[in-house]
Amino acid sequence: MLAQIAHPLRALNAAAANSSLAAGALAVAVTGVVSLGLDLTAALVGGAGSAAIGLSIAIPVMLAVFWLVSAVLIGAGARLMGYRPERRRLLAVTGLTFPVLVMYAVIALLQAASAHWGGELLATAAGLLALPSVCWFVALNAVAVRAVYDTAALSAVAITLMPYAALSAVLLLLVIVLSVLHSAGAV
Repeated sequence: MLAQIAHPLRALNAAAANSSLAAGALAVAVTGVVSLGLDLTAALVGGAGSAAIGLSIAIPVMLAVFWLVSAVLIGAGARLMGYRPERRRLLAVTGLTFPVLVMYAVIALLQAASAHWGGELLATAAGLLALPSVCWFVALNAVAVRAVYDTAALSAVAITLMPYAALSAVLLLLVIVLSVLHSAGAV
């Protein structure tokens, strides 16, 4: 993980050259379990309700599904750009980027504990780290795509953003459906 921070291109190029699907899957699984523990602790420390605990429990599954669906969508994007899809190698390399997401769970724990430690100032300071953490994850995925497909940087970014565009479309559709159901009095 430190190599990904200091030299992400070198680390992920090396991972692409000697890809191990087991290592990628293990990184996603460990990230899910650690995030689960940190989020459950944050829910308990912050006095969150059962919905927060339920979402915390779903984190490992959500990460695994996102990892798998991302590989399918990125592979489709690569095919559209004329590259041969290399899903197995892509899964191996992108899986190694997931540990960065543990920082997001640490931020949630800091925010939950802020009432006990430092109040609003600590919660705000920790919250300001959330966006850079997620951006770093997306950037590492773009570097991973570039390492796997040996493509130009902007092409790698375009392919990398496909899963996020699909997720945004699904969320927009969900909002529209819920709005229609709400206006009809069904929800």
